[in-house]
Amino acid sequence: LSVDEAYVDLEAGPYSGALREAAPGAGAELVRALAEDLRSDIEERTGLTASVGAASSKLMAKIASEQAKPDGLVLVTPGQERAVLGPMPVRALPGVGPATEQALRRAGLLTVAEVAEQPEPELVRLLGRAHGAGVSLMARGLDGRAVVPDRDAKSVSVEDTYEVDLVDRDRIMYELDELTRRCVRRLRAAGRSGRTVVLKVRRFDFSTLTRSETLRGPTDDERVIAATARRLAAQVNLTGGIRLLGVGVSQLAEYTQEDLFAQAAEAQAAEEQAAEEQAAELGEGPAESAAAGEETAQAAEPGPVVTAGANQRPRSRIWLPGQDVVHGELGRGWVQGSGVGRVTVRFETPYSPPGRVRTFAVDDPALEAADPLPLTLTDE
Repeated sequence: LSVDEAYVDLEAGPYSGALREAAPGAGAELVRALAEDLRSDIEERTGLTASVGAASSKLMAKIASEQAKPDGLVLVTPGQERAVLGPMPVRALPGVGPATEQALRRAGLLTVAEVAEQPEPELVRLLGRAHGAGVSLMARGLDGRAVVPDRDAKSVSVEDTYEVDLVDRDRIMYELDELTRRCVRRLRAAGRSGRTVVLKVRRFDFSTLTRSETLRGPTDDERVIAATARRLAAQVNLTGGIRLLGVGVSQLAEYTQEDLFAQAAEAQAAEEQAAEEQAAELGEGPAESAAAGEETAQAAEPGPVVTAGANQRPRSRIWLPGQDVVHGELGRGWVQGSGVGRVTVRFETPYSPPGRVRTFAVDDPALEAADPLPLTLTDE
């Protein structure tokens, strides 16, 4: 679940056979012994104590581990779930926050037992279809979720806690930019982009606020994410001091969908800079260099590679969305999007199953433009 918490499925380990064959009492003792061994191993290897909850489901194991804190073991045997949950306040159920608690309180439901006695349709009426059904199952101790060892990341984020509270706004903006750089490095290392930018702020009084903004498409552009984080910071009262800052990106994707107008402006600026540098090398004036730049642009052949004139530096390859390409190892595909020096390709054809997506540097030598394939295969 986090750096210091995890689920363990005992049926997936070497004691699964013994657990299945044991009588209920012996099985409970075996689980208890395994849990105590786990606590002992953690303390021996890390010097830290651990609280362990053991039960027949993730829900009950989580609740039992909370009861076991700060240094203990709580075992909930099968059939005892409702007896353990019943006296607890409704906030003990995962996912029941202040708003849900207030909705249940207005209906006179203060304990988990009172919630469990309600028909599911009544909870759906109070809390909505998805949330009401989930709360109904949890209140009765029912949880069929499996323990999954590998999960696809839902977000990428970084945060820092500062020894001295930040009070200067320029320093806060500088730290936001640094966090954004680190976040983008992680994002690109994972080959991902994201559509929602999230800002986390913990103020001097330990109140924690989050703000988010969803973009028009997924991006890994550091400038876009930094500008968004700054806009979000403008919505938060930063006076009095900032103890923690965090920047994250969620709604992850495996491709980028950049702002085409911004890309066009960047491309034009790059061309103008190249023309100015060419003019400086040749000793020409601004008007002459602009004309030379126009002639070069007109003479360039269409395609993914923009060729350079005799005294120009080579420019980056340009890949257009929907363009057909071929990779030396992965074969035929088409461009999903490009930006920030990368191009994302889906390797499939009009008559193949949905293909996998891969991201490359725009100048990857193994990737070449290809002629479009016919939409249907014809027999020769």
